[in-house]
Amino acid sequence: MVKSLAAPQTIWANSQLYKGRERIYKILWHICLLGLVGFVAKQTWDSGADPSLIAWLFYVAGIAAILFRPRYGIYLIMFFGLVGDASLIYWYPFEKNLSSIESLLYLNDSVIFSPLESYILITILSWLGRIGLRQKVEFFAGELFLPAIFFCFFLVIGLMYGLATGGSPVIALWESRPIFYLPVMLVLTSNLIQERTQIKRLIWICMVAIFIEGLIGSYWVAFILEFSLANVLGLAEHSSAIHINTFFVFTMAIWIYRNSATKRLSLLLMAPPIALTYLASQRRASFVTLAVAIVFIAIILYKENRTVFWTLAPIIGVMAVAYIGIFWNNTGALGLPAQAIKSMIAPDPNSEDAASNIYRVLENVNVNFTIHESPLFGVGFGKKFFIIVPMADISFFDWWEYIVHNSIFWYWMKTGVLGFMSMLFLICSSIMVGVRIIWRLPGGELSAVATVCTLYILMHFLYAYVDMSWDNQSMIYVGTSMGLLNCFEHIVTKPVPIARKRWAWQTEPEPEPTLLPLSY
Repeated sequence: MVKSLAAPQTIWANSQLYKGRERIYKILWHICLLGLVGFVAKQTWDSGADPSLIAWLFYVAGIAAILFRPRYGIYLIMFFGLVGDASLIYWYPFEKNLSSIESLLYLNDSVIFSPLESYILITILSWLGRIGLRQKVEFFAGELFLPAIFFCFFLVIGLMYGLATGGSPVIALWESRPIFYLPVMLVLTSNLIQERTQIKRLIWICMVAIFIEGLIGSYWVAFILEFSLANVLGLAEHSSAIHINTFFVFTMAIWIYRNSATKRLSLLLMAPPIALTYLASQRRASFVTLAVAIVFIAIILYKENRTVFWTLAPIIGVMAVAYIGIFWNNTGALGLPAQAIKSMIAPDPNSEDAASNIYRVLENVNVNFTIHESPLFGVGFGKKFFIIVPMADISFFDWWEYIVHNSIFWYWMKTGVLGFMSMLFLICSSIMVGVRIIWRLPGGELSAVATVCTLYILMHFLYAYVDMSWDNQSMIYVGTSMGLLNCFEHIVTKPVPIARKRWAWQTEPEPEPTLLPLSY
């Protein structure tokens, strides 16, 4: 009898100890936050409003939020990572080093890490700190952890090999640095996102960030460029168009899975400025990858509602063919998607798109030669690729001898055949897991999220075949998408308490749907 009572007493004592530590943790956090507010108020009173001071306030407040809840780090990294664009707002500080003089968070010339990296590090420390407080290690690996480990291992090998064979340490760091974000964000997301509501909250944070970027881009088009895109080669950074693609995919998925009218209407209201920025970005590859995503969306629609599919598919197909025919020779903003298709089927030999295509062909010849010169280990990071065929002069791009447009072959060239295979292993495993989740989920908003994550990974690496894509924003987005897919089934299979009725006339709440069997 004594032994039977000891276990509950021990459990109760441990829970009280944990609650006490949590209470102290919250009190200290509030004290730090109040101290920060007091300090900023005093500085503002003494010196007046200062954009840099406001940026530092947001930055430090973000650190406090991450220390309070580690998963807030994922939210903040994704929001601040996607909302800014160096081409649109050069002073935006989140991805720039604290040594960048143009950044609002410029600190010192010798501080070579960025707010993004500091948030990642603080998120890791906060997560580990909470594990220490609980005195219980909880780590979820999932199916994608092992592919991510292989990917990271050969990434390190490529970095070490490049440095050991004469590569520039500075350039090697700049080349490989963003790629490390991918496996780190995968692991953090897999372990810190633990509930269905957190998955939904995270995807909406991403959509709002893309919407704000769309507003900034629309401001540029309307008030700075005055709707004239004749001499504009691209409005935003290269990868921003692929991020915008995820907004369009999410909007279509929300409608297919018949989510609430409020959410469907909200996405439609957010769409115009995003679409304007998307067209002004003029990224041909993004139009093509979106078309590929729409094909897969059509397959999902066929699975979910065949009546609607056979109603819409012929109409949309006819409209698409008519659009291409009408805008075949139109070089305005509305004709950009048609011009993207034309540039691949029948490019004008005197156009800039044709010149860009020729440059890529010659560049691929040089990359192919470099790969064959060192197929096993590659050349390593920090080293130039061999140029046996002269290319057009793009020396205005500082990294033109190190980074190429074909990001898939570039990774092979830098890490060797085993690194290339580890990349394919990770990509294919992620898409495989994503497709299985889409097939097993019974519909609703979570199905829309799984669709976005899966198709974003597909779109990103299709885009990577023709353009530079190993950038900061893309790596945190890809890593987070993979992390969500990695923990999706683990979260959805958890039992969810049935909500209580708030009013007597409401219908009885139903349990949250779970995964369907694989044989479904």
